[in-house]
Amino acid sequence: MILAVDVGNSRVKWGLHDGQAWHKRGWAPLADIVALGSDWAALEAPEHIVISNVAGPNVRSALDKLFSRWPCEAAWLTAQAAQCGVINRYQAPARLGSDRWAALIAAWARCAGACVVVNAGTALTVDALNDRGEFLGGLIVPGLTTMQAALAANTAGLQVASGQYADFPTRTEDAIFSGAVAAMAGAVEKMAAVLGSRQGHAPQCLISGGDAARLHARLSVAATIVDNLVLDGLIEIARV
Repeated sequence: MILAVDVGNSRVKWGLHDGQAWHKRGWAPLADIVALGSDWAALEAPEHIVISNVAGPNVRSALDKLFSRWPCEAAWLTAQAAQCGVINRYQAPARLGSDRWAALIAAWARCAGACVVVNAGTALTVDALNDRGEFLGGLIVPGLTTMQAALAANTAGLQVASGQYADFPTRTEDAIFSGAVAAMAGAVEKMAAVLGSRQGHAPQCLISGGDAARLHARLSVAATIVDNLVLDGLIEIARV
């Protein structure tokens, strides 16, 4: 059994995998990470634990305490120069976020061709993978909630409020929401166009993350929503 754990900026997602299929999956808010202790109490003991953590050393320490119930040693993912068929062209490969690296590996295992790999969470990451499995580089954009909060915090008279998407918004809250979604869609569509021009064909596009559905609904390029792309990548890494 493999326990895969994806620690993001707002949530901890996890899954128990037997090498062929998921047995159980779940998540907890980052602020309530200790809740995982009860979630994992009845789990079959994993033989391998693999983690992507972008939330810092304090979270790593908290998780290490939870992992101590099992005899296996936890493997904390760091992006490599090459792994699982993917070549990392980042100037300093290890500085690429472990979540982005795991998602790229999952995308290559799924597509084996040019792909725009998107995670729509606290931040929006839009990464380009070519037909040879090379990660060419990518974009980082504030995510939907982050953009809305930043605008409200830095603009007099604006407050974060629930909005709806409209092509021509006529309420301020809708204008903020629609602008944020349009900005995210624009980043994805731009990357798809640039990568497609370089490859000579349209790339596939995979989208994961909490705002994947909202983004997917507004894209003008074909895309597929994949739940827990980072967890899928962690399993690919653990199986090698």
